[in-house]
Amino acid sequence: MSSPLVILEKLTTGYGSEAVLREVDLKVFPNDFIGVIGPNGGGKTTLVKAILGLIPLFSGRIRFPGGRPKTGYLPQASQIDKSFPITVREVVGSGLVASPSWFPHLARSQKKRVRDMLEDAGLAAVAHRPIGELSGGQLQKALLSRALINQPQLLILDEPNTFVDKTFEEDLYRWLRELNKDMAILLISHDIGTISPLVKTIACVNGLLHYHPSNQISEEVLKVYNCPVDIIAHGPIPHRVLKQHAHE
Repeated sequence: MSSPLVILEKLTTGYGSEAVLREVDLKVFPNDFIGVIGPNGGGKTTLVKAILGLIPLFSGRIRFPGGRPKTGYLPQASQIDKSFPITVREVVGSGLVASPSWFPHLARSQKKRVRDMLEDAGLAAVAHRPIGELSGGQLQKALLSRALINQPQLLILDEPNTFVDKTFEEDLYRWLRELNKDMAILLISHDIGTISPLVKTIACVNGLLHYHPSNQISEEVLKVYNCPVDIIAHGPIPHRVLKQHAHE
């Protein structure tokens, strides 16, 4: 078996003096596809920020046995300021440089990578548009292209299907299946029913983290994990098959 890309050991972290995650253990291997689920405020985004090195650790540690892997990150759409004066091409190119203002100074090979990525994402026709003119699906494609352009070993996506239509969601999931052949993926979602057929394993996060080594998860397992989320069955008439349960 290959070595893990990331190892979390007894990790406790949060904000100020408040711990959001406690005693978290997790290993992420190459080509893993982990669905991260849990209630709002349970610590899903905090987990991501810890892995990205954006918040300090209270205790425990994060190890990268082969060195810190190249990581692509797709934040929640609500965190993006669509009024910021930047074009689609500059957003994608900023995945290669620290600031979009440096975009004109990219090497010729880097500019070709940007063009190729725009073509692959179906964004070439809107490359020079400001991001404020994009649909929800187009914006997510641009942000995902930015996360991918540096050819990461680990891709982290925080609620990527928020504010997008069903067609884009289906395209996104097809894209992620292909990407998973070459990289590990952590996918945060509130909707286990949608991501269950896509991911390989599931991490339930609600202060603690419980790792489930398959993509099949039941009401009983969620109760054991104290992970109060809804399972939604998607079909001709979507219907709820699991009620939210209270903390114990």
